[in-house]
Amino acid sequence: MDLGQQLTEVRKGVAHRLTDAVHQQLKALYMAKTVFSVHFADHAQDAFTPNGVDVVEFYIQTNPGERAQPLARIASGGELSRIMLAIKTIFAESDGVTSIIFDEVDTGVSGRVAQAIANKISSIAGHSQVLCITHLPQVAAMADHEFKIAKAVHQGRTTTIVTRLSEDERVDELARMLAGTSVTQLTREHAQELLRLAEQTRAELDEHHQ
Repeated sequence: MDLGQQLTEVRKGVAHRLTDAVHQQLKALYMAKTVFSVHFADHAQDAFTPNGVDVVEFYIQTNPGERAQPLARIASGGELSRIMLAIKTIFAESDGVTSIIFDEVDTGVSGRVAQAIANKISSIAGHSQVLCITHLPQVAAMADHEFKIAKAVHQGRTTTIVTRLSEDERVDELARMLAGTSVTQLTREHAQELLRLAEQTRAELDEHHQ
């Protein structure tokens, strides 16, 4: 019991720091009004586990005036994506993580939020390898290397084809992501502009890291 209580006190101290760090990350992801908290509950009496005597759960309050509720229960897809990105950013920096996979972490977002997520992922890539699956052109444009994943049916069997894109192919693929089926010269120019701005943003992030 003494050891369990000591662990609880350590956790509560870390929870305060984590809460502050998550709020700081969420500001950059356009969730400044979201309140993140760590909720502690006790196990049943004398229920000791290898992880201590606590039941720890993340809670959020997404709008002022609402009560905080469990993150896993009330967060929308877009909110969950951004909160997960914020937490992974913090853990990657503190734990020295060398590789992170983001599987459509930008689900349910668009516009300026999509660009904020793209910048955050690129920032993480400054100290960790990042593999990111995305359908958003803002995120894809920030990548150092881009791969196209496609499926094909051959002799009744489905195969997955992964192709590394050249610079010209990246422009075409980004144009398709921007425009859908009808790719025009204007959408290609927009794609080129996205890549140019992404290169500029990456350079600024690299300078910040240094």
